[in-house]
Amino acid sequence: MTQLGTTDRSRSMTNNRPTMPPPAQTSLSELFILNQETLRKITGLIQLGFGILNGVIALRFLLKLMAANPDNPFASFIYLITAPFLWIFSGLTHNPSFEGIVIEFHDLIAIAVYAMLGWITIRVIWLLFTHVK
Repeated sequence: MTQLGTTDRSRSMTNNRPTMPPPAQTSLSELFILNQETLRKITGLIQLGFGILNGVIALRFLLKLMAANPDNPFASFIYLITAPFLWIFSGLTHNPSFEGIVIEFHDLIAIAVYAMLGWITIRVIWLLFTHVK
């Protein structure tokens, strides 16, 4: 009866293992091409993000238009989260007001600009990452 040494045993165990095929070679241009399903998901997330942003800004516009109490927690929350996105537009137009009702035209301009930025972002992603055969 022969005994297998540790090196013989390790050799016999490795010979029974399946070997992995070598990794496929991909070019740099193929690395950045996404399939259409992935692009749809990415653009859907971008649309969702810009849609939520525009919806919250529209809600702020309505709250200001209805002269909502700024001390109310909901109104102050909406004003707080929209402030960073509207600072660039503040002072752009005159905001007429009457007895607490404020018409912030810069909110409407911001909605249009963010909608356009969302559309441009999606178009650029589709142009960069689709492959025309």
